[in-house]
Amino acid sequence: MATQSFNHNHQPGTPPPPHVLPGRSKSTFERWIDRGGDFLTEYWALIITIGLGTLVALAISVPFLSYLGLDSIAKPIFFSLHYVCAQIPSHSIYIFGHQLGLCERNFSIYTSMFLTSLVFVLSKKQMRGIPWWLWILMLLPMAWDGTTQMFGLRESDMLLRVITGTLFGVGNIWFALPLMQKSLLETTVPPQVKALSRRGQPNLQ
Repeated sequence: MATQSFNHNHQPGTPPPPHVLPGRSKSTFERWIDRGGDFLTEYWALIITIGLGTLVALAISVPFLSYLGLDSIAKPIFFSLHYVCAQIPSHSIYIFGHQLGLCERNFSIYTSMFLTSLVFVLSKKQMRGIPWWLWILMLLPMAWDGTTQMFGLRESDMLLRVITGTLFGVGNIWFALPLMQKSLLETTVPPQVKALSRRGQPNLQ
């Protein structure tokens, strides 16, 4: 980036204004940091989507790999997924007689999160978010279903776990990703542009 020149009206013997000080050239490390920051700013949503999609794909691959006799691959994947899911057999989906890598509720959560984040990315991060109160309402069904089951007040079933997990996953992504994008835009827009934008707004008072 080219450095700014000194103000021609600057009086000799006095320090120049801060905004016209010549900048030093950045080091190679600093340039790499800047590029990494630009990359994350541009592709952060895609990275989240790929991560969620990979998690879902691994969970689905476990029963198919086991069915094909590739337990040497399926078992490490299954055990690694235990870090994100309890994998309770009675709460899990089975394909070809083999347990999915995630239980019904967690599979619904991560699949819905992946699909919603994919919609966000395909919309070029223009998808409007939901208000906080709607986000809370989408979380409450799973909180009720999981809590009442945990304390033995009732027993959930596959349909409830899938529905509440899906609402939970969609709600989190639909609320969080647009909010994160809005925050990024507000922090990356230069102050001069913000000031001009405010000046251009009509006075509603």
